[in-house]
Amino acid sequence: MLWVESAAALLTLRFVQAVGVCAATVIWQALVTDYYPSQKINRIFATIMPLVGLSPALAPLLGSWILTHFSWQAIFATLFVITLLLMLPALRLKPSGKARTEGQDKLTFATLLRSKTYRGNVLIYAACSASFFAWLTGSPFILSAMGYSPAVIGLSYVPQTIAFLIGGYGCRAALQKWQGYQLLPWLLGLYALSVIATWGAGLLNNASLVEILIPFCVMAIANGAIYPIVVAQALRPFPQATGRAAALQNTLQLGLCFLASLVVSWLISTPLLTTTSVMLSTVVLAALGYKMQSHADCAETGFPHANVAHDKSH
Repeated sequence: MLWVESAAALLTLRFVQAVGVCAATVIWQALVTDYYPSQKINRIFATIMPLVGLSPALAPLLGSWILTHFSWQAIFATLFVITLLLMLPALRLKPSGKARTEGQDKLTFATLLRSKTYRGNVLIYAACSASFFAWLTGSPFILSAMGYSPAVIGLSYVPQTIAFLIGGYGCRAALQKWQGYQLLPWLLGLYALSVIATWGAGLLNNASLVEILIPFCVMAIANGAIYPIVVAQALRPFPQATGRAAALQNTLQLGLCFLASLVVSWLISTPLLTTTSVMLSTVVLAALGYKMQSHADCAETGFPHANVAHDKSH
């Protein structure tokens, strides 16, 4: 990318880059379930996911600083250096001590989708992520229409990222006292109320940035706590096929995020109403996901009894 001279070449190489990024997204989740006992997975996810959530705030700020002092090629040079630094510890990873069974080869994507627990948790994860992606797509247009500069738009992602961190590490602390399935309905209720409030704020005449960001940051807190719970609950039933389960999970998640971003982009003539309406629709999807996984047969994955046993052993 440092030497491209056309937009077509840049987009082609960006596609290749996206393949690598998506692979890493799947692999790190599989590594967590492979290297840690099941009773610790919730807390490990709750530790890592808030750090992943830093990227929406740090990336625009870092990119803006690089463009101020260097050319645009410096952004990709920086990404290359970061990639090399991340490869060093990855190369030192030792094989997981968990045994692999023949049953893994028989576990197909169709088998995963037949699990109500898996489908429900993945739908919750995808719906909550889609709401955030809808905001990422529409917010530059919303804030530009309000008269804010690109620098202010970049800074607007900082409070929501801090809120995501609070939610993630708050979840990690709460998991020491309660099980994930006990926290989930309350967190989804908070998510629904915050999204509805964000949508309501968008209906106000001359809504300010603060009026929109306050409920959105509450949504970010809820998301930060929901993600590690539902991801762990989706992957835990398949310890010998975590890579396959994580791959399908992230495909469905990113697919719904893409759809949400596409709708916002398609109807961008009314950015605030469109963005908040798409976010509102995810509440219905999250509710369907919760109903699906909560009505799953406990014998299918051991929930909620397995969670209780795991936490007691911890």
